[in-house]
Amino acid sequence: MPTAEVAVAPLAEWQKLGATEAPPGEALRVSLNDIQIVNQTGGAVSDADARAWAQGWLRTYGLLLWAVSRGQDRFLLSSGLGSPPLAVFRPNLNDIVSSRQARSRAEYSHEVFRRLVLRSVPAGMTQTFKDQQFAWKPYAFFLDAVGPITTTWVDAQGNRTVKAQLPAGAAAYELVGGEFRRDAVMAEIWVMASDWNCTAPSARAGLAPLCNP
Repeated sequence: MPTAEVAVAPLAEWQKLGATEAPPGEALRVSLNDIQIVNQTGGAVSDADARAWAQGWLRTYGLLLWAVSRGQDRFLLSSGLGSPPLAVFRPNLNDIVSSRQARSRAEYSHEVFRRLVLRSVPAGMTQTFKDQQFAWKPYAFFLDAVGPITTTWVDAQGNRTVKAQLPAGAAAYELVGGEFRRDAVMAEIWVMASDWNCTAPSARAGLAPLCNP
């Protein structure tokens, strides 16, 4: 599958988004590889748009991995990658702060995505999203992902301490609501408005069938 390349904007442009450094090109590079893009919107969104949106999500994901590994908490809060950013990125911000307090940095391994499933979100679920301080949006991606997934603290000497680990093959389902946006600096992204753990029984019960594999 072709890789979507984008030029990295000058540092000054990233600084306007709250970053202290520009990301490497690989953080912006998107490749669908063997990921299956499934459009379950019943024709409300074209297959071409669903594919473009999926690529936008993967770019957002790449920027998130970079931001966590480089301690770019201000970027996550100020860039527009998430809205509302504090609610959407709370676990990631906590990892950045906790690792910094331990004089380390956090690092996430890359998830294995099997399918990215675009689903329509009923307007009647607006309050469900508001209850978690998320923003309701009419579309969300169900992320059919599996482990291994590891969260590691890396200190200044390069010593690595595993803080959390999901074994190989274990489900890591999520539902990521949001909307597609073309950004002058970040290029095509999926602005995250909600992020649900679809392996949690409470999320599956409250969001069915959106959280169903």
